[in-house]
Amino acid sequence: MKLHMVLHGCDESMKARLESYWSKKLPRLEKLLVPYRPDLQDVRLTVHRHEQGPQRAWYEGRAVVHLPTGTLVAEANEKDPRAVVDRLADTLAREIKRHKERIRKDYVFKRKERARADLSAAGPLLERDRAVGRREDFIQLLRPLLAFLREHVRRELRILELEGVLHRNEVSVADVLDEVLSRAWERFADRPKHLALDLWLTDLLHEVLETWVKQEPRPHASLAEQAPEEGAGEPEWWAALLGYDGSFTLEDLLPGSEGTEAWDELAAEEQRRQLLALVAELPTPQRQAFLLSALEDYDPAEIAMLQDRPERDVKADIEAARQALKARLVAGGQVAGAGQPAAAAAEGGG
Repeated sequence: MKLHMVLHGCDESMKARLESYWSKKLPRLEKLLVPYRPDLQDVRLTVHRHEQGPQRAWYEGRAVVHLPTGTLVAEANEKDPRAVVDRLADTLAREIKRHKERIRKDYVFKRKERARADLSAAGPLLERDRAVGRREDFIQLLRPLLAFLREHVRRELRILELEGVLHRNEVSVADVLDEVLSRAWERFADRPKHLALDLWLTDLLHEVLETWVKQEPRPHASLAEQAPEEGAGEPEWWAALLGYDGSFTLEDLLPGSEGTEAWDELAAEEQRRQLLALVAELPTPQRQAFLLSALEDYDPAEIAMLQDRPERDVKADIEAARQALKARLVAGGQVAGAGQPAAAAAEGGG
């Protein structure tokens, strides 16, 4: 992180105190900026001291964060310079969360549309390969197009592990995608034509997981060439460069929610573990509908087609999941309740 601090009208003693106080606020911001490479983070704090009289002064502060994906700005005016720093840090934390949420939503939307377009273009070729029995050509064409499912598979496997249904690393992402490919080959000609290919493949994924957790030993359809476990389907190089790492956050699941200071201090991996543990408590159809909506950008009508149930039930499940998740996070002190500042919530939860 590149840091710049400029103090105007402050004596050396005041400068030292403010520099020390600002340094205590930085770890919170650094944690929120972890997805961005340190050399791509530029943070500038400027404080002006204004005289109102012989014994009275007020302070004007501005904090600016320059990132490859945008510039975030916070301003504050207070009589106490530490209060200025407090407000600037709190505002920047909120703005960084919102910015990351917008970046992720834009990325997920474009990823879904790109996957749908690629599958649509490949559709006639897959039809032809299936019709004439060219299984290897079918698999080779479809395999890289399943990249859009990888994060979804990882989440579902982790949830099943948290539930105790699967042992840790018992089933890999490659195992699941191989079985999806095998079933896609077997059923391609008879697939429901009203479903877009991405939705149909997602449905096969859920079916594979549901079947596997009920069987011992768990079957695995070995294909001619195993799907590589690492690397394939990861966020594109430019996504990592710009600071998007493919993971999800509290704001992705519950937009507008304000995490407490205690929550913000947790490592990103621990935040995701706690969120997944709570999501795992939801009924399976409700959980899948909620995650497809929140993290995969599917609308309720698409999810209703995939789950073969009324759209109104899907909408009700998504909202019920959202409310249940938020209630549990508020009760656990990870999220501030209505009308409760994040800092106050953190103290109350401790």
